[in-house]
Amino acid sequence: MMVLMHYTSLFVDVKERRYWREEYPLREVCGPVELGVKLHLERFESWRKPIYHPDNVLVIGRGIFAGSKLYGAHRLIAVFRSPLTTGLHICALGGAAYQFNLNADSLVISGMSEKPTVLKIICNHEDYLKVEFYEIELKELVHIWRDYRGLKGVYALQEYLLDVFRDFYEKYNARSILVGPGSLHTNVGALVSLTIVKNKIDYGSEDFAARAGGGSVLLRAHNVAAIVYGGKHDRSSKLPRELVDISALNKISVEILGKPYIQAVIDAGVKYRYDPKINSGGTFGGNYPQLGITTPMLNWKTIYESKEVRKKLHDLIMKYMWEIFNKEAIETRSWKTCGEPCPLACKKVRKNKFKSDYEPYNGLGPFIGVFHIHEAEKVVELADAYGIDAIELGYIIGFILEAVSRGLLKPEDVGISGVPEFEPSSLSEKSSMVNSKLAIELVEHLAFGTNPIVRLIGERGLRDAARILNILYNERCNTLGVKFSDLLVYAPFGDRGHIGPNYYWTPGLVAPLYILGKYWTFYSGIFIEPEDFAIKCFERAVYELLIENAGFCRFHRGWAEKLLPILMERFFNIEKPLDRAKSIYKLIVKYQKLAGAYPTPWDSSRIIDFMAKAAEEYGNTRWTKLFKENAEKAAMEWWNRFYNMLEKLLKE
Repeated sequence: MMVLMHYTSLFVDVKERRYWREEYPLREVCGPVELGVKLHLERFESWRKPIYHPDNVLVIGRGIFAGSKLYGAHRLIAVFRSPLTTGLHICALGGAAYQFNLNADSLVISGMSEKPTVLKIICNHEDYLKVEFYEIELKELVHIWRDYRGLKGVYALQEYLLDVFRDFYEKYNARSILVGPGSLHTNVGALVSLTIVKNKIDYGSEDFAARAGGGSVLLRAHNVAAIVYGGKHDRSSKLPRELVDISALNKISVEILGKPYIQAVIDAGVKYRYDPKINSGGTFGGNYPQLGITTPMLNWKTIYESKEVRKKLHDLIMKYMWEIFNKEAIETRSWKTCGEPCPLACKKVRKNKFKSDYEPYNGLGPFIGVFHIHEAEKVVELADAYGIDAIELGYIIGFILEAVSRGLLKPEDVGISGVPEFEPSSLSEKSSMVNSKLAIELVEHLAFGTNPIVRLIGERGLRDAARILNILYNERCNTLGVKFSDLLVYAPFGDRGHIGPNYYWTPGLVAPLYILGKYWTFYSGIFIEPEDFAIKCFERAVYELLIENAGFCRFHRGWAEKLLPILMERFFNIEKPLDRAKSIYKLIVKYQKLAGAYPTPWDSSRIIDFMAKAAEEYGNTRWTKLFKENAEKAAMEWWNRFYNMLEKLLKE
């Protein structure tokens, strides 16, 4: 039985204040990634235009399984041209599609408003869609971000919207997509969505589509500060009965996975819920014991340290971060979802407020010299409030603190009150207070553009800014024998684009792939021949694209990758879903090449050291020898062989 035959989109031109609805047959578009790629590549040709051009449409959509009883099916997926990588990027807002009760599967935001604008989208009982436009003066918006009812940033803006649109939130069970001040002066502004329960913010349940600057695009290309949406549309009525009946899903699950559906979900997501082997759960609880001394710390300086020094630092993490996390979040069973029903309850919340995930807490914790969870939370919470990607922010702060500690920059150059403690061998838990204080000062500068050097980094990105700083402080570079660009690890794209890798020490996160800064790659800690690595990375990229285009949370990938292709063929007549995902990846490749955002060889000595030390760390004696003989030559050989194999796979 097939009911749903089209993927629908609500187009909103914020300049002209008009909106309309379009339908696409599923054979042409069956998800938000496909729609975003199609519109950017063909209709708007955003690759031809400046990053913050109004035709850099922000596509935000749900997958075809939204409204079903499948867990993890209610992510909103955002597609945009990134001001950081300069190419297309895709990221997700967990749970935000659960309240997306509109007679449209996606939004397409184009045009640019003269003043900051709030979009209010309503879908009534008759499935009639209406968009209202509310302007707000920039000065007032900044004032709200700074302080509204004692809150900051996106939390303040959400509280303001709850006051202004209280009746709407109550009547339509509405939700919002917001940006913070980080979108005003940086290229790494996040899209943020806070779960609202009984007209109040449900702290700890919020989610962020943060990577690569989607929030910056929404604000700086379209001058939209918030999207408030709510409605009465019942999407489940359009879905096949088997997808909205848990007993029918159980039969399908037993048939395909060999076990009842809920059991399959819990078994596949044990890391994210609770792992009895380590008495912890979530990404924070699971990753630190697993990663051990390979945990990225101190702006990657620790790759040069002995295992003994790294063990000492990791012991600090386990004592002052992991153990406290377990007491405050695991033992209390303070677990939440992202806003949709889900047995994994992956949000581990401390003190009824602090959602504690690995990536933000490592990026704004050990990576910047903060080894106590209560100090790291100060930086994480401010970054979240200001709507800044915590991963890239970790790279920005880590870079600045290391540059100051080495004398390339002075504290007054970047508006901080002291010198960080950034030497691995002498760090202690007490260093956390020193470094977190400086980090908070830098976050304030980034969010509100109050220091010229920090603002340069925030607006241009680390790769471009480091080149400028090499020139500005050429004398210091020569005296110290080190360049600013030598302190950076990133995946480069074209002449100016880049993105910092997620916090895992693996070649898969800096390898020459067309979408990085997320898990469209193979990211286990191994070092193998580049051709073999390319095959693994491309396979993972295709599966991850399939999951994201279906609007699914990747924490469910363990069962979803097996089940979804069959369900797509059986109930939606989508032929060969994996082949289709591969064809979409090829279109992304086409776009990146047109935009000049293709992978380019590593251009920082630390990226090469990252690779060389990884070969040694993971026991590849042949490549360790090659790197020791000639590091640049070995790096270039590995990069070229990986890239050539990827291009071969793309032609198949």
